[in-house]
Amino acid sequence: MKIIATLILTVLFISCHKKETFDKPKDTDTIVTMNQITTNYDTLIKRVKCKGDIDAYDEMFFSFMDSNEAERTDSLMIYSKIMAEKYHNKKAYLDYFVALCEKYNVHVDYSNYSTINLSKMESFSKKQAEDWLKKMLEKKVITQEQYNSVQR
Repeated sequence: MKIIATLILTVLFISCHKKETFDKPKDTDTIVTMNQITTNYDTLIKRVKCKGDIDAYDEMFFSFMDSNEAERTDSLMIYSKIMAEKYHNKKAYLDYFVALCEKYNVHVDYSNYSTINLSKMESFSKKQAEDWLKKMLEKKVITQEQYNSVQR
């Protein structure tokens, strides 16, 4: 009986001994999602305003697309106007027009300009949109045919 008790205690003692475990090294790589901003806003704003940095503008654009509509449209209008007027960025001309129209619930489909209906806008906003369209036409961002097909 003593032998069995000793044997059981020995087995318990050996089985309770803590095994060494090796933790896998932690992965220190960071994951950045498609619309996650990788540079702080102040740096991006400075790059857009002072240098016309297209990559900074695009990064801001996609981060704004994740924000609420009021913030998105106002912010997009500010920075796209800078990129369009100061640095002659064609995409920024289009982005500004979309943001302006979105602010007044006007859908913009660049594949079919005839679906853009500015008549739903207030007179001041409508004039602003028409002036911007004229500017896009002058800068050859859109064609005369596209300009004429927008509903007023």
